[in-house]
Amino acid sequence: MATSTAADVNPAIVLMFRDTGFDGPEFRTLTHHASVKWVHVSGSGYEHILPLERDDLLITNGQGLRSRNLAEMAVGAMISINSGLIRYHEQQRNKRWQPNQFVPLEGQTLLLVGTGLIGRWVAHYARTLGMRVIGVNRSGTPVEAFDDVRPMAELDDILPLADVVSLHLRLNDDTRGLFNRDRFKRMRTGTLFMNTARGGLVDESALIDALHSGQLRAAYLDVFETEPLPEYSPLWSLENVLISPHAADMISDWEYKAAEFFVENYQCWKSGKDLINVIHMPSA
Repeated sequence: MATSTAADVNPAIVLMFRDTGFDGPEFRTLTHHASVKWVHVSGSGYEHILPLERDDLLITNGQGLRSRNLAEMAVGAMISINSGLIRYHEQQRNKRWQPNQFVPLEGQTLLLVGTGLIGRWVAHYARTLGMRVIGVNRSGTPVEAFDDVRPMAELDDILPLADVVSLHLRLNDDTRGLFNRDRFKRMRTGTLFMNTARGGLVDESALIDALHSGQLRAAYLDVFETEPLPEYSPLWSLENVLISPHAADMISDWEYKAAEFFVENYQCWKSGKDLINVIHMPSA
């Protein structure tokens, strides 16, 4: 449908909104169309248009628009799970009065795998709570708001130090399946695991086994290998898992913010100015 429409109108600009109801190959097919000069991805992730087959195509995205909002959701989930609020909700439904102790986040170590805008906001909030925050990025370059930053090559050595592990990486050939059975085994018993980035970063079968065995105390998951998450997935019924439907940054006016940002970039396009959030990627 989108491809045939493009053939009819020969657009110079394509604005992409991706969701679980429209996530097909036509996204990438549109990048092949000869008339298209600029593709703007409304969100921050752009793996659905890779690999590019043209080196003359301008790509921009909405990185940063909702980074703080997603970080708020991730930290909120961490607090809710750690403090036992999720458990109290279950007790409320059963009209059961049972106080439960919890270990405060203050003094715990949070490992953020990815130190981009979202990771930085999570680090900021976590340090306010008194947590020690370690980041992992490609080079180990220091980043403000982190107590320590290590290179990706040291990930296996750092995993046992963390009480909470949270993923904030892009999905690509290097990161796909990064968290596998071996890496879950390297984590401290009782670790809280969170993924609000991309489902493909995680071996879901290994994750389920780690949750069953108690290697992981609990998990907050907003993204999955298959979306929507199939009804047959064991994750639905695990009491130590909090699930949200790829909605960790779905603030009430997100469509308006995305459109407003695109219009701002379009004004740059019309006036010949440099566009905001240009993605520099090698072609296939």
